[in-house]
Amino acid sequence: MIFVLGLLGFVPDTIVVSPYLQNATPSSIVVAWETKGESTECVVEYGTTENLGRSARGTSQTTVEGHLVHHVKLEKLTPDTRVWYRVKSGDAVHGVHVFRTPALAKDEGRQRFVAYSDMQLDEANPLKHQEMVEQGIVPWSTNHAQSDLENALDFILIPGDLVSTGGNHTHWTRDFFGQGETLFHTVPFYATPGNHEQNHPLYFRYVDVPDNGTPGYEEHWYWTDQGNCRVIGLDTNDGYRTEDQLTWLDGVLKLAAKAEHIDFVFAQFHHPHRSESWTPGETPFSTEVVEKMVRFSRDTGKPSVHFYGHTHSYSRGQHRDHMHGMVNVASGMGNPDYWWEYPQADYEEFEISTPDWGFCHVETSAGDDPTMTLRRLSRGNEFGKKDNEETDLFILKRYPVAPKTPKGLSPNNDSDPVSTTGAIFRGSPFEDPDARESRNFAHESHWQVAVGNQSEDFQNPVDEVWRRYRNLWRSPNKEATWYSVDTVKDADVTKTTFDGALPSEQQLFWRVRYRDENLAWSEWSTPVPFKTGNDADASKQSNASLRPVFARWGASL
Repeated sequence: MIFVLGLLGFVPDTIVVSPYLQNATPSSIVVAWETKGESTECVVEYGTTENLGRSARGTSQTTVEGHLVHHVKLEKLTPDTRVWYRVKSGDAVHGVHVFRTPALAKDEGRQRFVAYSDMQLDEANPLKHQEMVEQGIVPWSTNHAQSDLENALDFILIPGDLVSTGGNHTHWTRDFFGQGETLFHTVPFYATPGNHEQNHPLYFRYVDVPDNGTPGYEEHWYWTDQGNCRVIGLDTNDGYRTEDQLTWLDGVLKLAAKAEHIDFVFAQFHHPHRSESWTPGETPFSTEVVEKMVRFSRDTGKPSVHFYGHTHSYSRGQHRDHMHGMVNVASGMGNPDYWWEYPQADYEEFEISTPDWGFCHVETSAGDDPTMTLRRLSRGNEFGKKDNEETDLFILKRYPVAPKTPKGLSPNNDSDPVSTTGAIFRGSPFEDPDARESRNFAHESHWQVAVGNQSEDFQNPVDEVWRRYRNLWRSPNKEATWYSVDTVKDADVTKTTFDGALPSEQQLFWRVRYRDENLAWSEWSTPVPFKTGNDADASKQSNASLRPVFARWGASL
């Protein structure tokens, strides 16, 4: 019978992309899937038990000839409730699967989500995305939450390069949806387009995000609130780096500033503002976005983080003066960008860069002490395998308790005049009532030297340094191309030397402040007077040594 029907041109209905979830709110969600066959039926059966009992219909669009992608919006759902569902198109049925609707923000619940990117095909490791999902994200998240997947994760962020070629249908069906289906059946994902999507219609037919961007740019940029988190998706590709998008972002951040239920703002976009492992990937438009987010955190006290990809390595850093984090969440399958392969830079904003596959797990709490905890879970790379090893931990608090104000110990006017180069400056021991016992040490310190002891004098310092207890970057050994090492020689940042030569035979003042792991700075210490001597090399110094050091990126924000 099948053979005869085939001769007559009949194509049986089959599921090409199994059900996946989009655009979740406490009362609605979009269920999508793709079929091949004669039927245009587009039905989701669902309910609060495995017996289902309700149904909804949606709309369909052609992906390639003979294929339809279906989108059905389920509405009038109950917040924070398990829902079972299956999809039906003609003779093709898939399910039963289960998801949980988001809770209302007023319930002050926690949010758990995963961020990863760059799942384009690696020919040498063609099933890496599937491994990432089935051996990484799903088992780690459920074990961490000690619950089923629908309770363990609330959503997924994917900042671009979901596939290798946006117009290649197989890359979508086989590499992205096919390898990620275990996760996508249960947890909704929010994506933004990368360069590999090529602005192709297939991306926009598969992806369904909130329709709240600038009119005419639907699904290129958007925002959604998930609990106490505002998530903003942006398009940093050529052709969309526009003032329209930046103006729209200003409005969304302004609303987030006024929204009492929002404690954290997350943005995701593809191209980096800074890229330690591949500097050609940097985009000035992304820097403009980051500067707006930094100003938002400065003005509101609400921490912000931007997630990105493009460079195939994990990187994490932070703005010097404000509670803004920057995290490269790659790579989900794309081959890692190993050390020494490309133009690279050791930026002072970043404290860790590692060329590996992996994902980031983020958990936020609400209530009186809203906290964000980000963990990097590594799957290693071709030179060293890892099994969900936690390689980084980053914590931000909405209301951090600042470290105690340090005291400047030495040098001072009771000391002999110090050398213009190499003199050691020491502050008092780090004290932080908010720190965990195991991590009660200064994570960063900021030192300044000025010609006077007033705050305005320190606005144009003679010299300043920003120290961190670690800096994981590339090994000096080119043979170990997978290796990241700590380039900081001394993790004790309560002491420092200045990088430049100080002016000789001068009465100067210095001050210091300490930062904890939550990016909370102490107050500046009281300026301490000291004198410099007449070094043998002082005659080699030019008047340039008296020029103030230019403020580093963002210091003027």
